[in-house]
Amino acid sequence: MALPDPPFSTPRVLGVDDFAIRHGQTCSTVLTSVEDRRVVDMLPTREGGPLAAWLIRHP
Repeated sequence: MALPDPPFSTPRVLGVDDFAIRHGQTCSTVLTSVEDRRVVDMLPTREGGPLAAWLIRHP
């Protein structure tokens, strides 16, 4: 636990999935690095606009 996180590079393969912590709550989007199996970012909504904006900011 005391070890620093390994360096994280830009993912080559990005996984996108939506989820809700509890049924009926607002869904969010999680972006993961498929190769590293690490969470890259979480978006507050499952709409396409924020995802498109995220992809533009992170080519």
